Amino acid sequence: RWQGVPAEAHLAELAKFDEFNYYISEYFDPPIPAVNVLDALAVLMGWTGDTKQIVTKLTGQRHTEDKKCPAHFEQSLADLKARDLSHLSEEDVQRLKDKLTEQVAWQKFDEEAERYNEETPMNSYDVLKCSQACFHLFEWLASLLPEKERPPRQVEKDLKSFRWREVQMKQKGIWPRDPPPGPLERTF
Repeated sequence: RWQGVPAEAHLAELAKFDEFNYYISEYFDPPIPAVNVLDALAVLMGWTGDTKQIVTKLTGQRHTEDKKCPAHFEQSLADLKARDLSHLSEEDVQRLKDKLTEQVAWQKFDEEAERYNEETPMNSYDVLKCSQACFHLFEWLASLLPEKERPPRQVEKDLKSFRWREVQMKQKGIWPRDPPPGPLERTF
């Protein structure tokens, strides 16, 4: 659904989410893809701190139960939109790129090899599994990188695994039927 969508659309979607503080507060150890996204944000914005401190700087809320600060969050998003890599040192550009593209401790099952891989490269799909808000932030941050240096949308083994499961489930007759065409797809 989000393939080929302009980066500005992700920033607009991000404006609709106030889940950052709630989401991060629910975890003692947030999932590593989400942590990397928030760390990349901190590099871009010149912030320091752990994930909860970064979220507080973004949202203005220290705790989930605190009063929401929509004006603070809107200003944070405006500041984010105004940032690019040109104000960062070469070292900080590399740190941001590493946070968005590095291999992370995120276990995945490899259907072909019939084993778990302990690490996975950062990618949109895995970030989305952690948090929709982090996904939109990830997409915005990735758009700041040169196109050839951006992280992948998904890893190939996810696609292979999906296709493999699809074949198995169709053979067993348990693959869900396609939904009826939506309004835009109907011909009258």
